[in-house]
Amino acid sequence: MSERHLLDRLPDYTFALAALVAPPLAVLLPLGLAVELPILGVIGGLMLWWHGALRLIPVTPLIGAGLFCLWGGITLLWAPDPGHGAMTLVRVAALTLAGCCAVGMARMGDFVRSRLLTWGLSLGLGLAVTLLAIEYSFDHVLSSIVAQAKGGAPLPEGYKSQLTRGVTVVSLMVWPLALAAWRRKSRSAWVIVLATVIVQLKGDSLAASLALVLGSIVWLMTGALPRIAPRLIQLGIVVVIVGLPLVTPHLPQPPETFKTLPWLPLSGQHRLVIWQYTGQRIAMHPWRGWGMDAARADPGGEELLDIRDIRPRDGMVMRAIDGARLPLHPHNAVLQWWMELGLIGTAMLGAFLCLLVEAIDRYVWLDRPGRSTMTAILTAGMVISCVSYGAWQSWWLASLWVAVILGTALGHLPERDARA
Repeated sequence: MSERHLLDRLPDYTFALAALVAPPLAVLLPLGLAVELPILGVIGGLMLWWHGALRLIPVTPLIGAGLFCLWGGITLLWAPDPGHGAMTLVRVAALTLAGCCAVGMARMGDFVRSRLLTWGLSLGLGLAVTLLAIEYSFDHVLSSIVAQAKGGAPLPEGYKSQLTRGVTVVSLMVWPLALAAWRRKSRSAWVIVLATVIVQLKGDSLAASLALVLGSIVWLMTGALPRIAPRLIQLGIVVVIVGLPLVTPHLPQPPETFKTLPWLPLSGQHRLVIWQYTGQRIAMHPWRGWGMDAARADPGGEELLDIRDIRPRDGMVMRAIDGARLPLHPHNAVLQWWMELGLIGTAMLGAFLCLLVEAIDRYVWLDRPGRSTMTAILTAGMVISCVSYGAWQSWWLASLWVAVILGTALGHLPERDARA
C-alpha cells in the first residue's frame, strides 16, 4: 500500500478503531475516553492540515468555547479556588479544540459508504453490551472485579452496579450505529442496536433509560415534523434553563420522599437534596455566580447528611442517605452553570445550545435521518447532563464529543458538497 493511499485511508482506520474501543472502554475504564478524544483531535488536526482542509473545522463551538473561557476567566476573580478553576478552563478549551478537529476529519471522508466504521462501532457496542449483560445477569460481578483491581473490597450482594458510566455512554453511541444500520440495511447492526436498548432498559441507570426514551421521542419528532421540531426543542432548552433554578429550591425532600416517591433510587433521593441546596446557592448570586468550579469548593456543600427512614415499630432503618450536601458538583450541568457562572454564563449556554439545534437543522450535508440522529444525540446528552455528572468532567465531555464525531461521520453525505 502506497504512503499516499495509507494517508487517504487513515481517517477510516482511525474512526473504526475509535468506535471499536470507545464503548467497552466506557464500560470498564470510562476515564480513558478523556485520552481517546485528544488522540482523535491530534490525528484530525494533522489530517486537515495535510489535505489543506482546515476550513472543515466547525467554528461555532470554538467561538462558544472562547466566550466561555473569557467569562469563566473573569469569574476567577471571586472564585473560591481560582487555580483549580483556571485548570478546568484549560481542559475544557483543549477538549473543545480536539473535538472540533476530529469533527472536521469526520467531514473529510465518505464514511456512509465505508464498512470499516460500521463494523468497528458494531463490534465495540456489541462487546460493551455483552459486558453489561454479564454485569446485570450475575449480580454485578464486573463491578466487583473492577473494585478489587483498584485495591478495594468486593461489592456486597445487592449493591448497585458501578458501571453506570458505561451505560450512559452506550446510550449516546447507540444512535450513530442505528443510523449506520438504517443506511446500510445491516441486520447484524440492528440486532446490536436492539440488544443495546434491552440492556439499557434492564439496567439500573435511570439516566440512561430516560435518555433513551426522550432521545427516541425527539428522533421520531424531528423525522415526522422537520419544521416544527427544532423550534420545540429550542423552546424546551429555554424552559429548562430558566425554570430549573426557580423550581429546585422547592423540591420535595427525603425522608418524606422515601414514602411519596418510593420508586426513586437512593441516588435520586440524594440528588433532590443536592439540587435544593444548589438552587438556594444560585439565588444568593444569580447574576455573576460563585465563580468557575466553585461547586467543588463550596464550604456548605461539605456538610454530611444523616437522613434515615426508620420504621416506627421496631426502629429498623429502611433507607438512609449519608453523603455530602453538595459532593463536588450538583449532578446537573444547568444548575452548575447557574451556580458558578450566573445568568451571564448560563445565557451563553442557552444561546449555544439553541444555535447548535439550528445548525443541525440547516446543515446541508445531513439528510433527514442524519439530522434526527444528531438531534437525538444532543437530547440524550442533555438529559444525562441534567441528572448526572459534573459539567466539567473531562471523561463526560469527551464522551459527548466522541458520540457527535461518530454521528457526524455516519451522517455526513459528501456527495452533497458539490451542490452546497
